Amino acid sequence: MHRKFIAAAMLLAFAVAAAAAPAMAQEEAKFKQFHSIVDYKFVAKYAKMPKPKNVMIIDSRPYKPKYVDGYIPTAESIPASQFDKMTDKLPKEKDALLIFYCGGLACPLSHKSAFAAEAMGYTNVKVYAAGFPDWKQHAPYYSIGLENLNARINEGGNYLLIDARPYKKFLDGAIPSAIGIPERDFAAKRGLLPEDKTGTTLIYYCGGHACALSHKSAVMARSLGYRNVLVAEAGYPGWKEMFGGAESAVVAGEAEGAVDTAWFLKTIEDNPDAILLIDVRDPEEYAAGHFPSAVNMTVDMIEKQAKDIPTDKPIVFSCATGARAGEAYYLFKDMRPDVEKVFYLEATNSFGEDNSYEVHPNK
Repeated sequence: MHRKFIAAAMLLAFAVAAAAAPAMAQEEAKFKQFHSIVDYKFVAKYAKMPKPKNVMIIDSRPYKPKYVDGYIPTAESIPASQFDKMTDKLPKEKDALLIFYCGGLACPLSHKSAFAAEAMGYTNVKVYAAGFPDWKQHAPYYSIGLENLNARINEGGNYLLIDARPYKKFLDGAIPSAIGIPERDFAAKRGLLPEDKTGTTLIYYCGGHACALSHKSAVMARSLGYRNVLVAEAGYPGWKEMFGGAESAVVAGEAEGAVDTAWFLKTIEDNPDAILLIDVRDPEEYAAGHFPSAVNMTVDMIEKQAKDIPTDKPIVFSCATGARAGEAYYLFKDMRPDVEKVFYLEATNSFGEDNSYEVHPNK
């Protein structure tokens, strides 16, 4: 009886397999596969900055919503549906390496575009058939469009936007909500990155598509164990063109949590509403003179009202010597770990009765 049952089961399995085989063959035959397929390792050699010469990686998916929500670094968007209208974006050299990709093994778009490019006379055309899903699975980071970044800024959420350019560039203008951690200072400033390495998304940008600083910073962030790392390749030049320039962004200082003094002074002079400045000295000290834009909350008040403090803009704590401001910073960070953009002024400050002030950075 047992042998009969096994035999019947085997016959049933063969029958199912036989029925499935034509279906699988039909599935594979839904679109014509390009003849030259490459894998992640091949693509990774070229998806880097600075861009290799005579190479173009091409995303064949629709620009919105697919490309802007995530793409292989350095890739150009030439949707398959628009290929004939966008051939001017292709290299002039017909021997240039063209790597097309789209949404994975079941996506025909990259194959269609590859055949079209070959028909135009390009002689070195490849298809990364596993596409963007495979890239996300294996690569240290991927890139996003500014439309995606803008949505993240408007929606809030657990992200930290980081400008990898030199401070002077950053002070001249930056994307809203960004802090400045220049790529060259990455090692010295890594303590400014969030403790949460899995839940917080780090988004780097720099001086546009030709700038490598954000890509280098992203790789270094991954080496520290951060799991969610993105690059907004269009950077500040692209942001200005698409959305206009930002008037303020936060520059990190030398000490953990400290704000850059030069940036602070420029901000309270030119754009004081860009930050929430909280003077944590006693009320009588505050009454005798303070930064014109500062509100007064002692450390005790902050401890009691931390949950009510607005977080829609960067918060900077100040006092007379930096000591109480630092205390307020660490207290607030403990009570509101969800808030990333909070800093304190590590400086010695003096005030006049007319709210004039002198600021001397602590060494």
